[in-house]
Amino acid sequence: MSPERLPDGYCLWELEDSAFCVGIMGTGPGFLSILDIIFNPAVADFLPPMTLAALAEPGPEREKLGDPRVEGLPVYETHQEMLRAHPDINLLIELVGKRHKVKSIVAGLPGHVSFIDHTASFFLCALNKFAAISARCQLNLDNQRVLVQAVLDEVPEDILLLDRQGRVVDVNRNVALRRGAPKEELLGKPCWDVQAVRDDMPFCHPETRDCPFHQALRTGRKAESLETRVSKEGRLLYFREYAYPIFDASGGISHVMVMRRDITSRTESEKRAQQTEKVGVVERLSAYMAHEIRNPLFAIGGFTNALLKSPNLSEREREKVRIILEETAKLDRILKEMIGFSRPGSEQPGEVDAASVAREAVEVLRAGFLPAGVEIALRLEEALPRVKAHEETLRRAMMHLVTNALEAMDGPGLVEVSAGLSAGNVMLSVRDTGRGMSQETLERVFSPFFTGKGLGKGKGYGLGLALIRKAVEDWGGRVEVASREGAGTTVSLVLPPALALP
Repeated sequence: MSPERLPDGYCLWELEDSAFCVGIMGTGPGFLSILDIIFNPAVADFLPPMTLAALAEPGPEREKLGDPRVEGLPVYETHQEMLRAHPDINLLIELVGKRHKVKSIVAGLPGHVSFIDHTASFFLCALNKFAAISARCQLNLDNQRVLVQAVLDEVPEDILLLDRQGRVVDVNRNVALRRGAPKEELLGKPCWDVQAVRDDMPFCHPETRDCPFHQALRTGRKAESLETRVSKEGRLLYFREYAYPIFDASGGISHVMVMRRDITSRTESEKRAQQTEKVGVVERLSAYMAHEIRNPLFAIGGFTNALLKSPNLSEREREKVRIILEETAKLDRILKEMIGFSRPGSEQPGEVDAASVAREAVEVLRAGFLPAGVEIALRLEEALPRVKAHEETLRRAMMHLVTNALEAMDGPGLVEVSAGLSAGNVMLSVRDTGRGMSQETLERVFSPFFTGKGLGKGKGYGLGLALIRKAVEDWGGRVEVASREGAGTTVSLVLPPALALP
């Protein structure tokens, strides 16, 4: 760039095409440091590119010419010879150490050649030391960064570093693996997008202002919350989310670190224990009902039958007595069903053919009344091992699940009953294509007596599913529920093979 085109207050270092072709006079103090500056890549961060073209007037310390970095370079007796032989030299560094020669040297230099004498070269030597210190600091910083990153990458939780706008600045390896994308693709995205557990649903709404991130940003203190989400498979997930403000040198919040921990397994165990306790209350209530309610029902039924045989009743009175008898019989059936489900342990379990139980449930319901347009499909794997269970309780459980699946259909659809192997266990599953459950319903589906509009026509799983799970767990198995609104529900009874149990 020509001088007349240079902007006011320009710096040579800032020019894109600035580079120096260097010629060195003498080998006095600072010679080796100047070589370090020219040949050290670390100095490139502080100075424009520099190449060494030639040497002149080596003086009494010619042994320095043995340095491998100057081996093969032309050496001239005078700097004038060097400049004539290398007209591309635009920076001359004088290390002869004779001040009386400086003025004469400067006076004879071509206009395009800059000049640094041996006293000013001190600053270049100082720059070399600074670059060396900077390199060591950078190495230490890199080592610390690698160590911190290694520690964070080994943490199984999601860790995100966010700016004040909630955009991702950095994430640990767990986040990248869960999202199936390299870290670079996640940087700059909003946190609610990166934390998503489903492709079709961000982790939270962008306008949410009561999440831990915003709380930490407002208060300058650690914040946390318990979050629940539904996975793409329809499974209910539980998360504990923490947010930690990070302060800059002036005391302001520059970033917020968010850590999200999946506590699904722990929370499910806690909820299972709580619900087991609730079912225990139901069992005691059932025992009370068996003793305190069933006997009066027998008395009511007996006296009602006697009244029906009386010749003194009018036809209208006889019809009323008949209704009393029918309603008493309904109460007795409900009581028997409740007692049967609430005390599965009272019946001795044995080895049961799970596939036959599933087939029987489908055949009974196919023979009955099915909603218009609803089909029942049966999928059974061959040669399934027998499971340890109480056959009648398992049969009632399957009938209960299939009935609820049919009631969950608002129109044409499919209820599929299947039996197969999964991870060494026998799995009986009932899947429907009905309305599915909301997240709130899915959270409470195992609570005794809970019903929801999304679970059948106003009936729901109620007491049944809670007691089914207790019975299955008494046999050494587990119950799994997966559901999404508009995508149906799947309830699975996972039972270990009979030979796997003592």
